[in-house]
Amino acid sequence: MKMSGRFVLRCAVLLLCLASVSAIKKLHSINDLKKVDFDRAVPKHTLILLYWFANEIDIDNNDVIHLTFDPNREQFGSHHYGNYERMLNPLPQGNIRYRYYTVGNLNHRLANSELPEYVLNPERRYRGGNRDRIIFRVREQASEIIDEVYITQHYENSNEGTRYDPAHTYQITTNLLRQIREFSGEEGTSNSVRNLKEDFGSNIDNTQIRSLISKWADLACLGLLLFIILEEKYFPININRGAKRMSGHCVVNISSSDQNHHDGQVPRELFDEENIQLEVTTGTNGKARIHWQGVSEARLQQRVMLLLFKDNEGQTALYSKQIGSDSGNMDTSVLLNTGLQARLHKTRTKYCCWTVVAEEICRGSEFRNPEKVQLQDYDASLQLFVKDGKACARLFVGKAFRDWRSVFVKSWVGFYTDANKATDEYGWWKWQWATKFQKSTPLDPYHNVYEYHSGMAISPGVQARFIISNYSVVAQTSWR
Repeated sequence: MKMSGRFVLRCAVLLLCLASVSAIKKLHSINDLKKVDFDRAVPKHTLILLYWFANEIDIDNNDVIHLTFDPNREQFGSHHYGNYERMLNPLPQGNIRYRYYTVGNLNHRLANSELPEYVLNPERRYRGGNRDRIIFRVREQASEIIDEVYITQHYENSNEGTRYDPAHTYQITTNLLRQIREFSGEEGTSNSVRNLKEDFGSNIDNTQIRSLISKWADLACLGLLLFIILEEKYFPININRGAKRMSGHCVVNISSSDQNHHDGQVPRELFDEENIQLEVTTGTNGKARIHWQGVSEARLQQRVMLLLFKDNEGQTALYSKQIGSDSGNMDTSVLLNTGLQARLHKTRTKYCCWTVVAEEICRGSEFRNPEKVQLQDYDASLQLFVKDGKACARLFVGKAFRDWRSVFVKSWVGFYTDANKATDEYGWWKWQWATKFQKSTPLDPYHNVYEYHSGMAISPGVQARFIISNYSVVAQTSWR
């Protein structure tokens, strides 16, 4: 079948557009910003514009970004961006209206009256020739919510007109915007710079700090941000310094930041080889509980906070609370799930009375379900597991056990609030026929896996029992 030249051309253009969108890199952290080729390929002024933007918008506790100005008024050199080159994702279709906007045109009249002086007229080496811009996507019928942010630039070659260069366009995540907002410096220049040096692991020395404060004055925190990104390009930020991770135990060695944090008031030996234990356990009504012990008095004097994360890779805390004792249990509002992890962090005071999270000290192991239990005389196993705080059962059936449905046609799994319950005292409607379990994603190559979610809140002592007939139990697994 012959295809017309016009059709082929359209396909080629579409493929180029899709390739352009997919090629845009995401920057998740300040470490990622270090990988951008500022100065030679991307104007340094982009960092200053991004710093301004991060501190101009609002970010709520749910990581939702709120626009604080009307881009249609052309404030700050803003205007609608049509995305005609298809450099970015097409706008979603539906009842909610989306629009792209660009901001940062320094030649615009309103920009010259409303953008701060440090954006309009930075020192010579941070000027960008008015090529750099920020593009953001707004959900216009949802209280001006921003759901995508990009840094970009016009082509340096004037023959390209005013098009943006997709090769030097980057998507900025909420996490990176939050990190940049930490450098707002509203709590006092000297203390702010030193606290940020600690929090972000900068290797800037005291002489450089004094020079930076003298040069940048009230914008010293911005100066530190530029120093970290541009001068410390080959020194990755690591806020997890000083911790050796073990299974629920954190053997912590003193780092230089610990030693200097209180100007020598906390002796080094009080931190050496701490044996802090962190563990996620089962609380009440299906909620997660954090158990900790071994936190030294010196750590408590520093003021420390426990945080709960989705898993070892989690970046956003689900729950946090400051502690004041060397050991204890903390009930959280988070439903228990596999993978939850507790971490211990330092804190620092911001804006006089607001305590915020600082450097990580150590972390515990991820929460795990009990091991599966073999069904007596059968090539099958039973596992009790938790999902959103509820007790669930998982049935592993060997792939060679092909007639298991006929064998288990009258078998069922019951849930019990504790081990003292008789087999006929299962929870009200908290049971299911084995053959009615729903097939699940295989967890190993040798078994077919089936699941049932009971709806019973998980708690210590809960049991799942596999019963074949006449209340004969061939396997039971208990919750710790």
